[in-house]
Amino acid sequence: MGTGFKDAKGLTIIDAVITLCAIGILIGVVIPKYQRVTIDAQEAALKTGLTNIRTSIRLFRMLNDRNPGSLGELIENTVLLPARIGKDTSSGPVFLDEKYLDAQALDAEGRLVDAFGNLYTYDPVCGEVRTSTKGYGRW
Repeated sequence: MGTGFKDAKGLTIIDAVITLCAIGILIGVVIPKYQRVTIDAQEAALKTGLTNIRTSIRLFRMLNDRNPGSLGELIENTVLLPARIGKDTSSGPVFLDEKYLDAQALDAEGRLVDAFGNLYTYDPVCGEVRTSTKGYGRW
């Protein structure tokens, strides 16, 4: 038998270089897309978090005639609200006893952090909440 490509065992240097180039191209395409998807998800979570906190502040203000002193007050205090569950009211009124805001993500000191892991900033005088994540402060 002659020596041909069919008899060759293992990879040649050229085969290895071509394989590494193909893997490099795939990594170069996949990683940036993955990073963009990750940032998009964090931005969506940030928008949702800000909306939830702002809605909780408005509810607190309506029921207490003042802004909460801190974001922690929204997590610690509960609100009692009437609720209609179903059409049968024969058993009497139904109330929801819930916190103004469910704790989302907290740091080691119990302060609210956003989807990027940075603290929310809160001004109790005007009731404004913002994120401290660079580039998102005006959201």
